[in-house]
Amino acid sequence: MAKVGLKIVSGAKKRYKAMVWCFSLVVAMTLLSPLGAVCAAERLIDSSNYKDKDFIKGCISNYSDMVKGDDIDWVWISPGTLLAQNRISIGKFENASDELRSTQFEGVKTTFKEILSKVKGEGNGVLTADICIYEYQKFSPGKAWIPFVGGHQMQAGMGVEMILRDKGGKTVAKLRDMARSGTTPEEAADESATNLKKYIHKH
Repeated sequence: MAKVGLKIVSGAKKRYKAMVWCFSLVVAMTLLSPLGAVCAAERLIDSSNYKDKDFIKGCISNYSDMVKGDDIDWVWISPGTLLAQNRISIGKFENASDELRSTQFEGVKTTFKEILSKVKGEGNGVLTADICIYEYQKFSPGKAWIPFVGGHQMQAGMGVEMILRDKGGKTVAKLRDMARSGTTPEEAADESATNLKKYIHKH
């Protein structure tokens, strides 16, 4: 009888351990599933911004691999690429905005060149930047009354896309950002170029 009792107790312990293991596995999967959803970077093509009928495209032809950036709106960097190792050389610089006049564009271009020339790089590499102003929004005092964000939204806004290529012409990064500052195109350009410069320095 004692042996039978020991077998019953041993079997009960095994069943208990199995139940505890199964329960722990279920709890872990339950906790990790939403965490994975939170950690998954939002893709540009899945965003309401991209699906909006007023979405304006620039010089980037393919947005499918771009995700939410930490300091700028949207970004893609080729795996293994360290932007901070490189200096930046300006390649093509285009204006696709109807609101930005040619005389204003020259000032914007100068601003970008001056700020991005300060990206010295920690290595000896050089990346060529093709830049496109896809949108310019004029300073609009009327937006000051928008609840909570009026002070920011009324400022001049500049939407920029940048494609970075290595010395072989291969695309290694794509960046898209909308920045706002001040009342003039040059002020908005200063904010935009500074955001891009900071991002490159950090990555």
